[in-house]
Amino acid sequence: MEQFSISFRLGKPSAPHGANLAHNNREFSASNIVQARSDQNIFFRTESIEAAYEDLFDEALAAYNAKQNRPSRRIDDYYSHILNGKREESFYEVIVQFGDSKNSPCGSPRGEIAKEMLIEYMEQFQQRNPNLHIFNAVLHMDEASPHLHIDFIPFYSKERKCGLSKGVSMKAALIEMGFAARGKYQSPVIGWEESERIAMEKILQRRGFLREDKQAHYDHMTVDEYKRTQDRQRMRERLRQTYDLSDIAVTQNIKFRIAELSARAKVLEHEKQSPYRAFFYSDAEKQAFVQAQLTLRSIPFRETDTGFEAQQCYIDEIRKIEKQYKAPTLNIREQMREDIDRFALLSNNFDELLERMRKANYEIKYGKYLALRPQYGTNFIRLRSLGEKYTEEALKRRMAYLSQCEQYFRTELPKMRERRVPNLIVMETIAHYMQTVRDGKIRMQRMDKTKPFIWKNDPEMNALLRLNKRINDGATLGSIRKDFAEKEDVVTNLREQLADVEKETKTILELQEKLELVFGGKPSAHFTREQAEKTVKLYPDITLRNWKRIYELTESQQKKLMELSSKFEQAEAAFQEAAELAGVAERVFGTTFVQDAIDRCNTQRAAGLFPNGYFPPNSFYHR
Repeated sequence: MEQFSISFRLGKPSAPHGANLAHNNREFSASNIVQARSDQNIFFRTESIEAAYEDLFDEALAAYNAKQNRPSRRIDDYYSHILNGKREESFYEVIVQFGDSKNSPCGSPRGEIAKEMLIEYMEQFQQRNPNLHIFNAVLHMDEASPHLHIDFIPFYSKERKCGLSKGVSMKAALIEMGFAARGKYQSPVIGWEESERIAMEKILQRRGFLREDKQAHYDHMTVDEYKRTQDRQRMRERLRQTYDLSDIAVTQNIKFRIAELSARAKVLEHEKQSPYRAFFYSDAEKQAFVQAQLTLRSIPFRETDTGFEAQQCYIDEIRKIEKQYKAPTLNIREQMREDIDRFALLSNNFDELLERMRKANYEIKYGKYLALRPQYGTNFIRLRSLGEKYTEEALKRRMAYLSQCEQYFRTELPKMRERRVPNLIVMETIAHYMQTVRDGKIRMQRMDKTKPFIWKNDPEMNALLRLNKRINDGATLGSIRKDFAEKEDVVTNLREQLADVEKETKTILELQEKLELVFGGKPSAHFTREQAEKTVKLYPDITLRNWKRIYELTESQQKKLMELSSKFEQAEAAFQEAAELAGVAERVFGTTFVQDAIDRCNTQRAAGLFPNGYFPPNSFYHR
């Protein structure tokens, strides 16, 4: 009786070679396709995945959104929500095949039988799997052997306490179809796959064929046992090739090795020549997270004033890192404080502040206590309940202080220009920066997130005030540059000294361990007795009677190392401060301080307009 092997493979779009709709639907032609036979392909269904999602989930999505009081929790596009999430795949694909390219090729009598069995399997698939919505299904007859691609969206339909009443979930879909987990090694997916293979075997039996079992000796192996078997087979093959020392074999091995190394060299050269792309994030915490992950993964990048740059060949890796970031969420009161702080900077008086809040969709309730309700909230919240710095009186004082600062500079700057005071350019920069912030061209940052937006809490203004104090104390641009260079030299010298002392300390600690092994009989995890005795012979003055003095030397050396490390940390902190001051001074005296701040702010605002945080080449921001 004739036999057919069966093949049933489950894939997903996020995995390499997991699913490719464009390939399935022949939107492009690959090298393994015989185009003359492409008209023999059978397209059972070619619905777009977006349309499938709308048909399946629009009603459940509308019901879910109607229950959400906070806009941030509403889902505008469920397909994009799943596609950009990390919990579920947007769809899955199975590739089904009877026979193989050797015994059932396309165009052969067995190939035609395989085609008929695949059509029968396809006709029964949806009936067996009501929770797997097929949106694309194609039978290919233009490759080596007939095979079927079925792309489907798994969904649950039973009501849930949280989330949509009907949504995407492979596990939940299979459980609803009766494939529950059974024990440690039987997941719903494994049970479902085995059920589909049984269905394929029944099709064979109805046509009078037997199932050819190509992997009978693997039936009772665990995954680890199977991998070890494959490893042993590969090792035997490698050894066989190694001991094949004929001239032809040696020549072939050398050619293969050269080709392998050449391919690797091309990859490395491509990475080396890969152009840099600029990455910017409106969220500073997200940028810090991405850079930290790049450092952990040894992916090179270089910092810029507004973000960082990385080579284009690493963009896919950076995208994966970005998806891992979870932004901290603000509660309603925190968001209200954020909005009030931002609008207070732009307002000249309290009435103007309230008008800006109203335009931002805040409802205002007047009474004994003024209260606001944001569009994302359900209750009115009194200003005084936000904290002592957010009462009506405190906010009026804050805006009055801002107006006083502006008035001060309007009256004092002309006098300073007449007197030609040394800090004139700094004061002009401070006035220009304050006005630019008040005009809304620069968005202030907080040094202390627990405090509201005030000038001393802004890192840019804080840097200007420190520079102003130094200049009032007699510093000049030249002296600031000199101080920076001197502190850099101090740090460089201390770094070299620290490296030498660390090396000496390591040598002494190793000697102590070897002496403990030779004279004290203490076992060592790093040295053999022969290695220890060889080293001890280099120190003839050290004997059984005096060897314990090494502990005194070790203690003294470690104390020296700690003192030098502390000195280096202090010098490095002073150098960092000098470097920041010098950078601010260069920008102030070069009259670029405010414009640089505007450019950084514009860059951060525009970062949300581009995917994955980077700007495309030749754009305005990639300069």
